[in-house]
Amino acid sequence: MAIKVRGEVIVPATEECFCMEIREVYTHPSKLRRERHSVKMCDNDFADGHTVAVSEDNGRTWGPEKDVYGEQVIFAPDGAWELIRPSAIADIWNPVHGHYVGMGMEMIYRGGHKAAHAAFWRGENSGCSYHSYLNVRGEEESAPSQTLIKYEDGPDFDPADPLKEDYFYRNYAYFSKPWIAKNGDILFTVGASVTACCRILGIDPQGISPTKPDLINGLLVGRGVWNGDSYELSFSRPVVISDLLSSRGIDEPMVAELESGRILVVFRGSNQKLRFSRIEPGAPGFKWYCYSDDGGRTFTDPMPWRFDDGEVIYSPAAISYFIRSRKNGRLHWIGNITGHNVDGNWPRYPLQIVEVDETYGTAKKESLTVIDTKRDWESPDLQLSNFQLLEDRESGDIELWLAKIGQYGSEDWIRGETWKYRICID
Repeated sequence: MAIKVRGEVIVPATEECFCMEIREVYTHPSKLRRERHSVKMCDNDFADGHTVAVSEDNGRTWGPEKDVYGEQVIFAPDGAWELIRPSAIADIWNPVHGHYVGMGMEMIYRGGHKAAHAAFWRGENSGCSYHSYLNVRGEEESAPSQTLIKYEDGPDFDPADPLKEDYFYRNYAYFSKPWIAKNGDILFTVGASVTACCRILGIDPQGISPTKPDLINGLLVGRGVWNGDSYELSFSRPVVISDLLSSRGIDEPMVAELESGRILVVFRGSNQKLRFSRIEPGAPGFKWYCYSDDGGRTFTDPMPWRFDDGEVIYSPAAISYFIRSRKNGRLHWIGNITGHNVDGNWPRYPLQIVEVDETYGTAKKESLTVIDTKRDWESPDLQLSNFQLLEDRESGDIELWLAKIGQYGSEDWIRGETWKYRICID
């Protein structure tokens, strides 16, 4: 099997300190109509602009851009909070039930995003609240229905009081991409706080993270069964990892169903020493994984993810994605693999693609292919990790958009080019 990659700059860097994150989605199961979402990133995990354009010819030409930022980001008049509304994108076609699904994440920041992020890194109680919503949209519908993901008792969102304690700290859930199982069920991961996971497990969270269990995440895997009107949701037994192994717990888990029926989850850990973790200097940093052979009811304890020859996969704390090619049916994983130990989030290069074994879920080493890596002139702060994927309906190629945050160094760390890559898998 050969994997060929070519890339080009589509948004040049400017003197202004920002990166443009681009995501394109199909909005019909068979037509070539696309939406392009362009998000201007000027701060850490916080946007300063968002426009949407439409193409009727598979991205060859585009209509005018519509500014939707004001619909997505809401600021309290008194500065008590900032709110990012959950994305209403439903872009994954469920061929069994004939509709689109997607996930959106609502983010509430107590005192604003800068204050909330600073409080987290100081090891204080989190001022960030994340909730995930399941989006379902019919074939010809323009807007999806949105359902709050609930794995424990708790209220719905109250727009009159976004900081309501019962809501802010209950059903905390970091987003994921849903996966369509062969039988039409949906699978998705929930990054839930260790405190909530341990509450469900009936164990003391102090054994997982004695200092701040509410600041790190565990994992639940959800399954949605379509009843003709909506998805009925159930959740796996929670999975947790000690802060002796991953200082930030289980982050950005991604799920896929293998041909064998095994359900595989790969996630980012971190070996970064934080004031609220017990991890020791020199601890290795991997991509981690767990799996289920009972339909997602229970999962193994987390283990370092491996190639099929047994070599561990060293990887920084960075997001990754699975994608199954409709062209040849093979499952691939895309993310940062370094080949050596890492230091927390770094380095976030090279970006690589690898085929996944369909029986056990290991990575097939002989298929490992570099998509891009740091060029000589680029800063060691370069992040080849903020990317989005789409499979081109005409060619079957994988399209990948990447915002090169950190390309020019730490002083204007978020400034960089945006690239588009075309990945051809024979």
